[in-house]
Amino acid sequence: MPTETPGEQHPSTLPVEFVGARVTSLVRTLADVASTAPWVASVPMIDAALGREATTPALLRAALDRVAPQAHARARVALEMGSALSGSPAESVARVRFRQLGTPEPVQQHEFSRAGAQRAVVDFWFPDQGVVVEVDGRAKYEDPQMLAGISTADAHWREKQREDFVRSFTAVRCFVRLTWADLMDPETVRAKLTQAGIPCR
Repeated sequence: MPTETPGEQHPSTLPVEFVGARVTSLVRTLADVASTAPWVASVPMIDAALGREATTPALLRAALDRVAPQAHARARVALEMGSALSGSPAESVARVRFRQLGTPEPVQQHEFSRAGAQRAVVDFWFPDQGVVVEVDGRAKYEDPQMLAGISTADAHWREKQREDFVRSFTAVRCFVRLTWADLMDPETVRAKLTQAGIPCR
């Protein structure tokens, strides 16, 4: 593996040209944001870049070496939390709240299925507690692009059928929904999780 000489920059951190202007690379920008912004701002950006395969965990780890020492701890947590499995910014923020509240590590995008039956993928699955956590936004029921030609009423009906299917599994003890408003208040998230039996510190 090639090594860098002292003072040499990894290619992924070199400035790039965008619409005729010199700007920092994506990797360098993510590292800078991770070192200066709260996790609720930086982790969604990192997750989105990983989900689009615009960068890799290895490149992000390499960029961490160039973060100022006083910001290293904040940036390291954000960059290490990065996940290509987050399906939306809200899911990324939910992961930040789980970490801040000290919950067990959930399984992302867990699939419930039966042979010859439908399948359902949930946002988060806490297997030891038997709890499914879904991040539920209004856009799923109102955004024409997300509705893809069906009515809001049909979207609600489909979601009810999907939840009933997930609840039919004996391992599922509880089903929790978190909204954007919930995610903006860690104590609301804590209350919903502890009520469902998910331990928080």
